[in-house]
Amino acid sequence: MMILNTTMDLVDAILNRELQPRSYSGRFMYGKSCVACSIGHTGNLEGLPKEGSRVDHLGMGYVVYWPDAEWTPGVQEYVDTAQDPSGIFVIRL
Repeated sequence: MMILNTTMDLVDAILNRELQPRSYSGRFMYGKSCVACSIGHTGNLEGLPKEGSRVDHLGMGYVVYWPDAEWTPGVQEYVDTAQDPSGIFVIRL
């Protein structure tokens, strides 16, 4: 079981799966944005925290999102600095 202390820990878990963290507004969120990532057609959640997560099927794959992990400008900045200028992810271990 993965224990997260902050939204940044969630972002790190997503990056460690070599996925792209992004902003998402899921069902019944009424425009509020949260941390999410696309996991393709497999629906494989391995390595991602399951507690508090929800999954939507968008027809072209799945998106996993965490409604309680608000996407803020600080989260965006953290995501931006976790990537180098070439767009390659810096994996945090």
